[in-house]
Amino acid sequence: MNIQDFKYYHELVNQKSYTKTAKKFGVSQPTITAAIKRLENSFNAKFLIRDQSHKSIIITKVGMQFDEHVQSILNEINVAETEIRQSTGAEISFGLPPIIGRNYFPSLVSELLDAGILRHLNVVERGSYDLEQMLQSGSVNIALLGQTSTSSTSADIDFHLIKRFPMKIIVAKDNPLAQKDAIYFKELANENFIGLNSDYIHTRALDYLLDKNKISLNTIYRSPDVLVVKDLVAKNIGFSYLTSLSIRPSDNVVSIPLKDDNQPEFILVAAKRKSYLMTEQEKNLWNILTQH
Repeated sequence: MNIQDFKYYHELVNQKSYTKTAKKFGVSQPTITAAIKRLENSFNAKFLIRDQSHKSIIITKVGMQFDEHVQSILNEINVAETEIRQSTGAEISFGLPPIIGRNYFPSLVSELLDAGILRHLNVVERGSYDLEQMLQSGSVNIALLGQTSTSSTSADIDFHLIKRFPMKIIVAKDNPLAQKDAIYFKELANENFIGLNSDYIHTRALDYLLDKNKISLNTIYRSPDVLVVKDLVAKNIGFSYLTSLSIRPSDNVVSIPLKDDNQPEFILVAAKRKSYLMTEQEKNLWNILTQH
């Protein structure tokens, strides 16, 4: 029994074809057959049944259960291989969402520079949702994330709370809503909305408010760039919903707090995989992140 046998088996379950599986790996069909026999003999179980009359493969119930375990094993091996490749280099794979990178990370630069860490950061810029998935897969080892909850959606990820930022409605200075000190979200029903795309947690927070208030918005544009969103709002094309972390006095917009109870927050967290053994440099980075 070896790892390659697991790979052959999982692909065969997906393809349900010895011919296609053998072709993918560039081996002969007897190689795949021998691998399956080794696995069945090792576990004393029948995983597959070949239906010669229909030239097809039937996966037994125990075979399907076994494939679930095989997938977990192969995923863990992929993560381990990624971690080992990264540990042999001097770079720290570090996830950083655009909003946090632009508005919060600069406050850490001097300390990271003094600690000799800044030049070793291999920054991966993605939205928080994508970065959490990359943490789980081992593509990044440490990240700053924006969340709507301090509880991780994955049992494999450690979250450390850094700071909470309120979410605000932003409008142009000449928009009638700009005169209000605060508003209820339901007052925005059917208004023109300019939002960020689904990579941002803002979308989850917005969906929560829409569902809670049972209203809809007229979404006229979504962008992956928060600067574009703020620029369009400043032109009074529509309103948006952003964390206060991303709103600056120079943006030429007015930010308005919401009166709603139990409204979402933008929660800034440091995140890492629980099973990951950090290098000394990564420990120093983690300490700097979490001390803030």
